[in-house]
Amino acid sequence: MASTTNGLNKITDKILSAARESAEKILAAAQEECDRIAAEYDARAEEIRKANERDAGQKAADTVARAKSSAAMQGRNLIGEKKSELIESVFKNAFDQIGKRSEKEYTELVVGLLAAALSELAQTEEKNLALYGEEDESAAEIYEVVLNAKDRNAIGTAVVNGARKKLKGELSEDRLKKIRLADATANIAGGVILRYGDVESNCSLEMLFAQLRRELETDVSRALFAADPV
Repeated sequence: MASTTNGLNKITDKILSAARESAEKILAAAQEECDRIAAEYDARAEEIRKANERDAGQKAADTVARAKSSAAMQGRNLIGEKKSELIESVFKNAFDQIGKRSEKEYTELVVGLLAAALSELAQTEEKNLALYGEEDESAAEIYEVVLNAKDRNAIGTAVVNGARKKLKGELSEDRLKKIRLADATANIAGGVILRYGDVESNCSLEMLFAQLRRELETDVSRALFAADPV
């Protein structure tokens, strides 16, 4: 699935380049709000100092320190919220870009996901055969290709045929014949679910992007906010 993931990484890179400029503007606006909050608390602190001029001084100093600390915390929270929103938007936009691909490009993506899942399954079955000396009883008789309703109608046959063609020479003809388009559909945004016996391999776009986000979120944050000391 590495080649498919690399393709999604390219989408994320494109979104990142557009997001950096937006990040600078949004964080600049957030910093202005932080400065406003700080100025507001400075003014309040000055009022506190005047109101407590006759006190011993320590009480006033403590109150001022608490006010400034509260202002700084509000500022950090505001910047943190904006950063989280920006990171979220990067991955959402990357996910949305999949839906904007042409039918041909999207079909190739789904074929790649299915082929990777089938290849991994075949390797597992071959390892079991080598270990146990006979075909695993749990080996599937049919590899069911499950898509969402829209994709099944539009590209279902093309996905199955594409996966067979892509894996020709890697998998035996017997295995290739086992690949069938399922009658059932799945409630997924896109991608594919491969069912074999009681087991299924979830290659839906939701699952793929969840994995991609775990792997890339730190890099995305670094790319967006590398020059930001906050």
